[in-house]
Amino acid sequence: MNSHVSQAIAAIAGDNRSGAAQIAERAADILLRRASTGTVAPNMFRQEILATGWALIRAQPLMAPLVNLVNTVLWALEERETPDELRLAVAQASADFKRQLQQNAQRVAEGALALIADGSTIMTISHSGTVEQALLHARRAGRHFAVICLESRPACEGRTAAAALATADIPATLAVDAAVAALVQEAQLVLVGADLLSSRGLVNKIGTRTLALAAQAARVPFYTLCGGEKFLPPGYGPPDQHEWPAAEVWADAPPGVTVRNPYFEWTPLSELSGIVTEQRTLPVAGVEGWLAAIKLHPALVSGGQAIASDR
Repeated sequence: MNSHVSQAIAAIAGDNRSGAAQIAERAADILLRRASTGTVAPNMFRQEILATGWALIRAQPLMAPLVNLVNTVLWALEERETPDELRLAVAQASADFKRQLQQNAQRVAEGALALIADGSTIMTISHSGTVEQALLHARRAGRHFAVICLESRPACEGRTAAAALATADIPATLAVDAAVAALVQEAQLVLVGADLLSSRGLVNKIGTRTLALAAQAARVPFYTLCGGEKFLPPGYGPPDQHEWPAAEVWADAPPGVTVRNPYFEWTPLSELSGIVTEQRTLPVAGVEGWLAAIKLHPALVSGGQAIASDR
Protein backbone atom coordinates (compact mmCIF):
# COMPACT_ATOMS: atom_id res chain seq x y z
CA MET A 1 0.00 0.00 0.00
CA ASN A 2 1.56 3.31 -1.03
CA SER A 3 2.24 6.05 1.50
CA HIS A 4 -0.48 8.41 0.21
CA VAL A 5 -3.17 5.76 0.67
CA SER A 6 -1.79 4.78 4.09
CA GLN A 7 -1.79 8.39 5.25
CA ALA A 8 -5.34 8.94 4.00
CA ILE A 9 -6.56 5.84 5.87
CA ALA A 10 -4.71 6.94 9.01
CA ALA A 11 -6.50 10.31 8.79
CA ILE A 12 -9.84 8.50 8.72
CA ALA A 13 -8.82 6.40 11.72
CA GLY A 14 -8.02 9.53 13.70
CA ASP A 15 -11.18 11.42 12.72
CA ASN A 16 -13.54 11.70 15.68
CA ARG A 17 -15.65 14.53 14.30
CA SER A 18 -16.87 13.65 10.81
CA GLY A 19 -20.07 11.70 10.27
CA ALA A 20 -20.24 8.22 8.77
CA ALA A 21 -21.41 9.44 5.36
CA GLN A 22 -18.61 12.02 5.13
CA ILE A 23 -16.01 9.42 6.01
CA ALA A 24 -17.49 6.97 3.47
CA GLU A 25 -17.11 9.56 0.71
CA ARG A 26 -13.43 9.94 1.56
CA ALA A 27 -13.05 6.16 1.66
CA ALA A 28 -14.55 5.87 -1.82
CA ASP A 29 -11.93 8.30 -3.10
CA ILE A 30 -9.20 6.24 -1.45
CA LEU A 31 -10.38 3.04 -3.13
CA LEU A 32 -10.47 4.83 -6.46
CA ARG A 33 -6.93 6.13 -5.94
CA ARG A 34 -5.76 2.66 -4.94
CA ALA A 35 -7.28 1.14 -8.07
CA SER A 36 -5.55 3.67 -10.29
CA THR A 37 -2.11 2.95 -8.83
CA GLY A 38 -2.24 -0.77 -8.03
CA THR A 39 -0.89 -3.75 -9.90
CA VAL A 40 -2.49 -4.86 -13.15
CA ALA A 41 -2.35 -8.64 -12.51
CA PRO A 42 -6.05 -9.52 -11.92
CA ASN A 43 -5.63 -11.77 -8.87
CA MET A 44 -3.17 -9.42 -7.21
CA PHE A 45 -5.40 -6.46 -8.04
CA ARG A 46 -8.34 -8.09 -6.24
CA GLN A 47 -6.15 -8.85 -3.23
CA GLU A 48 -4.92 -5.25 -3.08
CA ILE A 49 -8.44 -3.83 -3.24
CA LEU A 50 -9.61 -6.25 -0.55
CA ALA A 51 -6.65 -5.35 1.68
CA THR A 52 -7.34 -1.64 1.21
CA GLY A 53 -11.02 -2.23 1.94
CA TRP A 54 -10.20 -4.02 5.18
CA ALA A 55 -7.83 -1.23 6.18
CA LEU A 56 -10.65 1.27 5.68
CA ILE A 57 -13.10 -0.81 7.71
CA ARG A 58 -10.55 -1.24 10.50
CA ALA A 59 -10.04 2.53 10.57
CA GLN A 60 -13.64 3.06 11.78
CA PRO A 61 -15.02 -0.44 12.51
CA LEU A 62 -18.44 0.71 13.72
CA MET A 63 -19.28 2.76 10.64
CA ALA A 64 -21.49 0.62 8.42
CA PRO A 65 -21.09 2.75 5.25
CA LEU A 66 -17.47 1.59 5.05
CA VAL A 67 -18.56 -2.05 5.13
CA ASN A 68 -21.23 -1.35 2.50
CA LEU A 69 -18.78 0.57 0.29
CA VAL A 70 -16.26 -2.28 0.32
CA ASN A 71 -19.07 -4.80 -0.15
CA THR A 72 -20.30 -2.90 -3.21
CA VAL A 73 -16.83 -2.69 -4.74
CA LEU A 74 -16.10 -6.38 -4.18
CA TRP A 75 -19.32 -7.43 -5.89
CA ALA A 76 -18.49 -5.07 -8.77
CA LEU A 77 -15.20 -6.92 -9.30
CA GLU A 78 -16.94 -10.24 -9.80
CA GLU A 79 -16.67 -11.60 -13.34
CA ARG A 80 -14.26 -8.84 -14.36
CA GLU A 81 -10.98 -10.15 -15.70
CA THR A 82 -8.95 -7.62 -17.66
CA PRO A 83 -7.03 -4.80 -15.93
CA ASP A 84 -9.16 -2.16 -17.63
CA GLU A 85 -12.38 -3.90 -16.58
CA LEU A 86 -11.22 -4.19 -12.98
CA ARG A 87 -10.17 -0.55 -12.72
CA LEU A 88 -13.39 0.61 -14.36
CA ALA A 89 -15.45 -1.54 -11.98
CA VAL A 90 -13.85 0.07 -8.93
CA ALA A 91 -14.23 3.55 -10.41
CA GLN A 92 -17.91 3.07 -11.27
CA ALA A 93 -18.79 1.37 -7.98
CA SER A 94 -17.03 4.06 -5.93
CA ALA A 95 -18.63 6.91 -7.87
CA ASP A 96 -22.07 5.30 -7.73
CA PHE A 97 -21.72 4.80 -3.97
CA LYS A 98 -20.80 8.46 -3.42
CA ARG A 99 -23.71 9.56 -5.57
CA GLN A 100 -26.04 7.27 -3.64
CA LEU A 101 -24.85 8.75 -0.34
CA GLN A 102 -25.79 12.23 -1.51
CA GLN A 103 -29.15 11.15 -2.92
CA ASN A 104 -30.01 9.22 0.23
CA ALA A 105 -29.27 12.24 2.41
CA GLN A 106 -31.59 14.40 0.30
CA ARG A 107 -34.39 11.85 0.39
CA VAL A 108 -34.02 11.28 4.12
CA ALA A 109 -34.26 15.06 4.61
CA GLU A 110 -37.49 15.07 2.61
CA GLY A 111 -38.85 12.20 4.70
CA ALA A 112 -37.97 13.92 7.96
CA LEU A 113 -39.92 17.01 6.94
CA ALA A 114 -43.17 15.26 7.86
CA LEU A 115 -41.94 14.94 11.46
CA ILE A 116 -40.93 18.59 11.94
CA ALA A 117 -43.88 20.70 13.03
CA ASP A 118 -43.93 24.47 12.77
CA GLY A 119 -43.11 26.05 16.12
CA SER A 120 -41.61 22.88 17.58
CA THR A 121 -38.42 22.30 19.52
CA ILE A 122 -36.12 19.48 18.40
CA MET A 123 -33.30 17.89 20.36
CA THR A 124 -30.24 16.22 18.84
CA ILE A 125 -26.81 14.98 19.89
CA SER A 126 -23.36 15.21 18.33
CA HIS A 127 -23.08 16.53 14.75
CA SER A 128 -24.80 14.39 12.15
CA GLY A 129 -24.52 15.65 8.60
CA THR A 130 -27.77 13.86 7.78
CA VAL A 131 -29.63 15.53 10.65
CA GLU A 132 -28.17 18.91 9.76
CA GLN A 133 -29.26 18.53 6.13
CA ALA A 134 -32.77 17.55 7.24
CA LEU A 135 -33.08 20.58 9.52
CA LEU A 136 -31.78 22.96 6.86
CA HIS A 137 -34.22 21.45 4.37
CA ALA A 138 -37.09 22.00 6.79
CA ARG A 139 -36.06 25.61 7.31
CA ARG A 140 -35.93 26.21 3.55
CA ALA A 141 -39.40 24.66 3.34
CA GLY A 142 -40.68 27.42 5.63
CA ARG A 143 -40.78 25.56 8.93
CA HIS A 144 -39.88 27.58 12.00
CA PHE A 145 -38.45 25.61 14.91
CA ALA A 146 -35.72 25.63 17.51
CA VAL A 147 -33.04 23.03 18.18
CA ILE A 148 -31.37 21.95 21.41
CA CYS A 149 -27.92 20.50 20.65
CA LEU A 150 -26.30 18.36 23.30
CA GLU A 151 -22.59 19.21 23.40
CA SER A 152 -21.48 15.56 23.01
CA ARG A 153 -18.30 15.44 25.04
CA PRO A 154 -15.39 15.00 24.88
CA ALA A 155 -15.03 16.24 21.28
CA CYS A 156 -18.02 18.59 21.70
CA GLU A 157 -19.34 18.13 18.16
CA GLY A 158 -22.57 19.71 19.35
CA ARG A 159 -20.88 23.09 19.10
CA THR A 160 -20.35 22.56 15.38
CA ALA A 161 -23.98 21.54 14.97
CA ALA A 162 -25.30 24.55 16.90
CA ALA A 163 -23.09 26.98 14.98
CA ALA A 164 -24.20 25.59 11.61
CA LEU A 165 -27.87 25.87 12.54
CA ALA A 166 -27.50 29.40 13.90
CA THR A 167 -25.82 30.44 10.66
CA ALA A 168 -28.93 29.20 8.83
CA ASP A 169 -31.20 31.34 11.04
CA ILE A 170 -32.38 28.37 13.11
CA PRO A 171 -32.50 29.18 16.85
CA ALA A 172 -29.99 26.84 18.49
CA THR A 173 -29.21 26.11 22.12
CA LEU A 174 -26.09 24.26 23.21
CA ALA A 175 -26.68 22.19 26.35
CA VAL A 176 -24.41 20.11 28.56
CA ASP A 177 -24.96 16.39 28.13
CA ALA A 178 -25.97 15.92 31.77
CA ALA A 179 -29.02 18.16 31.26
CA VAL A 180 -30.65 15.74 28.82
CA ALA A 181 -33.41 14.45 31.11
CA ALA A 182 -34.49 17.95 32.09
CA LEU A 183 -34.28 19.56 28.67
CA VAL A 184 -35.82 16.78 26.58
CA GLN A 185 -39.12 17.66 28.26
CA GLU A 186 -38.99 20.97 26.36
CA ALA A 187 -38.78 19.16 23.02
CA GLN A 188 -41.48 17.71 20.80
CA LEU A 189 -39.10 15.58 18.73
CA VAL A 190 -35.65 13.98 18.94
CA LEU A 191 -33.64 13.40 15.77
CA VAL A 192 -30.28 11.61 15.78
CA GLY A 193 -27.91 10.33 13.14
CA ALA A 194 -26.50 6.83 12.79
CA ASP A 195 -23.18 5.15 12.17
CA LEU A 196 -24.64 1.67 11.97
CA LEU A 197 -28.02 0.00 12.21
CA SER A 198 -28.65 -3.73 12.55
CA SER A 199 -31.19 -6.03 14.16
CA ARG A 200 -29.23 -5.55 17.39
CA GLY A 201 -29.81 -1.81 17.41
CA LEU A 202 -28.47 1.60 16.47
CA VAL A 203 -24.85 2.66 16.90
CA ASN A 204 -24.31 6.38 17.38
CA LYS A 205 -22.26 8.76 19.53
CA ILE A 206 -22.10 7.99 23.24
CA GLY A 207 -25.05 9.58 25.02
CA THR A 208 -27.55 8.54 22.36
CA ARG A 209 -29.07 5.80 24.49
CA THR A 210 -29.38 8.12 27.49
CA LEU A 211 -31.20 10.55 25.20
CA ALA A 212 -33.43 7.74 23.92
CA LEU A 213 -34.36 6.66 27.45
CA ALA A 214 -35.00 10.25 28.51
CA ALA A 215 -37.19 10.82 25.45
CA GLN A 216 -39.08 7.60 26.14
CA ALA A 217 -39.74 8.65 29.74
CA ALA A 218 -40.92 12.09 28.58
CA ARG A 219 -43.01 10.56 25.74
CA VAL A 220 -41.10 12.49 23.11
CA PRO A 221 -40.79 10.73 19.72
CA PHE A 222 -37.24 9.58 18.98
CA TYR A 223 -36.22 8.96 15.36
CA THR A 224 -32.93 8.13 13.70
CA LEU A 225 -32.22 9.48 10.22
CA CYS A 226 -30.56 6.54 8.56
CA GLY A 227 -29.96 5.96 4.86
CA GLY A 228 -29.66 2.42 3.57
CA GLU A 229 -25.86 2.69 3.43
CA LYS A 230 -25.87 2.52 7.24
CA PHE A 231 -27.77 -0.78 7.45
CA LEU A 232 -25.23 -3.47 8.31
CA PRO A 233 -25.39 -6.55 6.06
CA PRO A 234 -26.49 -9.72 7.88
CA GLY A 235 -23.60 -12.12 8.33
CA TYR A 236 -21.13 -9.35 9.15
CA GLY A 237 -20.39 -9.26 12.87
CA PRO A 238 -19.35 -5.78 14.02
CA PRO A 239 -16.54 -5.81 16.58
CA ASP A 240 -16.65 -4.29 20.01
CA GLN A 241 -15.46 -0.72 19.81
CA HIS A 242 -12.07 0.43 20.93
CA GLU A 243 -11.86 3.40 23.27
CA TRP A 244 -10.34 6.71 22.26
CA PRO A 245 -7.41 8.35 24.08
CA ALA A 246 -7.96 8.97 27.79
CA ALA A 247 -6.09 12.27 27.46
CA GLU A 248 -9.08 13.74 25.65
CA VAL A 249 -10.98 13.49 28.93
CA TRP A 250 -8.23 14.06 31.51
CA ALA A 251 -4.74 14.67 30.22
CA ASP A 252 -3.01 14.62 33.61
CA ALA A 253 -5.07 12.07 35.51
CA PRO A 254 -3.28 11.04 38.72
CA PRO A 255 -1.95 7.53 39.24
CA GLY A 256 -4.65 5.06 40.19
CA VAL A 257 -7.38 6.81 38.18
CA THR A 258 -8.67 4.92 35.15
CA VAL A 259 -10.25 7.10 32.43
CA ARG A 260 -12.84 5.54 30.11
CA ASN A 261 -13.47 7.24 26.76
CA PRO A 262 -15.87 5.24 24.59
CA TYR A 263 -17.17 7.22 21.63
CA PHE A 264 -20.04 5.06 20.44
CA GLU A 265 -22.78 2.95 21.98
CA TRP A 266 -25.67 0.69 21.05
CA THR A 267 -29.27 1.81 21.43
CA PRO A 268 -31.80 -1.06 21.17
CA LEU A 269 -34.33 -0.69 18.37
CA SER A 270 -37.12 -1.01 20.94
CA GLU A 271 -36.17 2.45 22.20
CA LEU A 272 -36.70 4.09 18.79
CA SER A 273 -39.99 5.46 17.49
CA GLY A 274 -38.97 4.87 13.89
CA ILE A 275 -36.24 5.03 11.26
CA VAL A 276 -36.31 7.63 8.49
CA THR A 277 -34.77 6.10 5.36
CA GLU A 278 -34.49 7.29 1.76
CA GLN A 279 -37.54 5.22 0.83
CA ARG A 280 -39.89 5.78 3.74
CA THR A 281 -40.09 6.00 7.52
CA LEU A 282 -39.79 2.47 8.81
CA PRO A 283 -41.28 1.14 11.99
CA VAL A 284 -38.75 -0.80 14.03
CA ALA A 285 -40.43 -4.02 12.93
CA GLY A 286 -39.57 -3.22 9.30
CA VAL A 287 -35.81 -3.42 9.82
CA GLU A 288 -35.47 -7.18 9.35
CA GLY A 289 -36.98 -7.12 5.87
CA TRP A 290 -34.65 -4.34 4.76
CA LEU A 291 -31.59 -6.12 6.15
CA ALA A 292 -32.52 -9.39 4.46
CA ALA A 293 -32.22 -7.74 1.05
CA ILE A 294 -28.51 -6.92 1.55
CA LYS A 295 -26.14 -9.55 0.14
CA LEU A 296 -22.77 -9.76 1.90
CA HIS A 297 -19.72 -10.65 -0.19
CA PRO A 298 -18.09 -13.92 1.00
CA ALA A 299 -14.79 -12.13 1.66
CA LEU A 300 -16.50 -10.08 4.39
CA VAL A 301 -18.49 -12.81 6.13
CA SER A 302 -17.85 -12.69 9.89
CA GLY A 303 -14.95 -10.38 9.18
CA GLY A 304 -15.87 -7.82 11.81
CA GLN A 305 -15.12 -10.28 14.58
CA ALA A 306 -11.67 -10.77 13.06
CA ILE A 307 -11.09 -7.04 13.39
CA ALA A 308 -11.85 -7.26 17.09
CA SER A 309 -9.15 -9.89 17.55
CA ASP A 310 -6.66 -7.71 15.66
CA ARG A 311 -7.04 -4.81 18.07
